[in-house]
Amino acid sequence: MILLLFIINQDIDFEDLYNKATTLLVQFQTEKDSAFEILVELGQDTLYADTAIDFLVSKFDTKSAIERHRMKDIFKKIGTPAINGIVKKIDYRGKDEESRHLKQSLWVLGEISSDEIVEPVARFIKDEQWQIRSGAYTALGKSESKNALPYIIQGIDDSISIVRKSAYYALSRLATEHEILYLICGLDDVFYGVRYAAVAGLLNIGEKAFSPLVEKIGENSLKDYFIFKTLLQFDIDMSEKKKILKYLDDKEAPIRLLIYEGFEGKFILKSFIKLEHNELLKNYIIKKVSNYQ
Repeated sequence: MILLLFIINQDIDFEDLYNKATTLLVQFQTEKDSAFEILVELGQDTLYADTAIDFLVSKFDTKSAIERHRMKDIFKKIGTPAINGIVKKIDYRGKDEESRHLKQSLWVLGEISSDEIVEPVARFIKDEQWQIRSGAYTALGKSESKNALPYIIQGIDDSISIVRKSAYYALSRLATEHEILYLICGLDDVFYGVRYAAVAGLLNIGEKAFSPLVEKIGENSLKDYFIFKTLLQFDIDMSEKKKILKYLDDKEAPIRLLIYEGFEGKFILKSFIKLEHNELLKNYIIKKVSNYQ
């Protein structure tokens, strides 16, 4: 506040503050930090907020990655008061086909994180540029709003794998037990990023996903692998975990290895030795059993 009062008593040079706060050309870190904090305070001030935010938004088209990251940090610290200022200019894509201004808008809104960003961001989930669609889904996931879920689900079948990954990433953050089947559908996606995002979402839901996952065992080997990978990470009683052992006999070696990795205890591991016919896997179990000696 002292810094803000000092700067207000003089002519505010937004360009100078911006250059000091967002570039590497400033000699002293304290000077850089001071300019950063002044811009944040101006962005939160009832008198100067509109002017400060409009100025910063006008810089969204910059080609400098450093400037874009610093602006993201400034807006994240300003918080929700900055949303309206960003949204009113969100239709401006930028000076060229890169659409940097719009990409930055979506990124910053996601970092601010609020239910208020859902509707303006959701307008871009069907954009012709896949980078924009991806950014929109990522921002919706960061909104932490359940109101974003109907929009996010629209992205899980996108033709571009990176966009699907962004949609599943968003879904993994917000999904409830009602979205379990959507997440399970991602376990055999051709893109590994989707599969791991789906696993993360199921683990976030927790034990309520256990039975729906078990019911889907047997559809295909890729999905089975990630089903078992998920099941074995749940924090559940051993009695529950043992329910998946009936599927052990007819599963491929990678899945059997997951099971051996996921179970502890000398007696149950010894029972695996008797059943396992693959010498490499059998040796793995024997070595694991030896740790209990």
